[in-house]
Amino acid sequence: MKFIETKLGTLVDLFGGELASFNGDGQPDPGLILSGIQSLEHGQACHLGFFTNPKLKEQLRKSAVGVVMVRANQFDELLQFIAEEPGSKPAKIAWLVPDPYLYYARIQQWWVQQSSPASVPGVHPTAVVMNGAQIDPSASVGPLCVVGENAVVGPHAILHASVVLGRDVMVGEGSRLYPNVSVYDECEIGSHCIIHSGVVIGADGFGFANEKGAWIKIPQVGKVVLADHVEVGANTTIDRGALEDTLIGFGVKLDNQIQIAHNVVVGEHTAMAGCVGVAGSTVIGARCTVGGAAMVFGHLNIPDGTHVSGASVVMSSIKEAGAYTGIFPLQEHKDWEKTAVSLRQIVKLRTDVRDIKNNKL
Repeated sequence: MKFIETKLGTLVDLFGGELASFNGDGQPDPGLILSGIQSLEHGQACHLGFFTNPKLKEQLRKSAVGVVMVRANQFDELLQFIAEEPGSKPAKIAWLVPDPYLYYARIQQWWVQQSSPASVPGVHPTAVVMNGAQIDPSASVGPLCVVGENAVVGPHAILHASVVLGRDVMVGEGSRLYPNVSVYDECEIGSHCIIHSGVVIGADGFGFANEKGAWIKIPQVGKVVLADHVEVGANTTIDRGALEDTLIGFGVKLDNQIQIAHNVVVGEHTAMAGCVGVAGSTVIGARCTVGGAAMVFGHLNIPDGTHVSGASVVMSSIKEAGAYTGIFPLQEHKDWEKTAVSLRQIVKLRTDVRDIKNNKL
């Protein structure tokens, strides 16, 4: 992305912090022109960088970026480290901030907003708008979109090409739906949400009753409700509830290719990495994290502040918040076969040990 050129002093005025020199040249120049954020390894003199990992000190020592954000309480230590190798050429200017990674996120958001072309309000001529739909004049509806009957598209919302909104769908202020998003009837998307391409919100939950070996469909009459500031990654699916609604809380972040089943509740500010699967009617608390490819069984409760490692399988409710991991260690296949056989014998081994303790053997 091509970023607009911006003075360093402008960024400091906007976001705070102090400037210092890495090479003893005196007062840093706030008039330095920057044209984006880059890594320490690949950045040039026109770039802003950030230092967060102590293992990358050597990169800092050799970096060509013009300015680097560092923690204020680490600056003296970094100066000493750089001085240990005379002739090294680190960034000329240090920007002392409380949390460089958080500053990187905030500044990059600002820079992207400033550098991106503004959306054009209005409805594209190829879009189809059904009877009763309400589209705010400041919203943008792109080519080949379909806006269903009585749907509402809020102020400054953006529907990119081929988005489909069903009947009575609501899209809140400032939300952005990327191409080929499908939102089924009656579902609600809050304000300032980001929904990436291929997402399906409100498809039927997987509900069937068995009648003599045949599956009888249970109509799914709930909906999906996304609170404000939710982000949903590409090709993720969130099923509508069977009776009650599927609820995604404020500030939740869902990665690509996640499956959220019917009646699931996800608490505010919880984040899930790619390929997570959450089965029906599970309640996940606030500020939880779920690592990539983890599976969560249905009808469980996970308390606030719980962290589940990637590829783990949660089979029962978690009673106390903490960090949980259930990953079978990777082995060579021949060794894995031996381990698997041993695991199948654990129940018998446990019985034998109990009998030994009870002097029965």
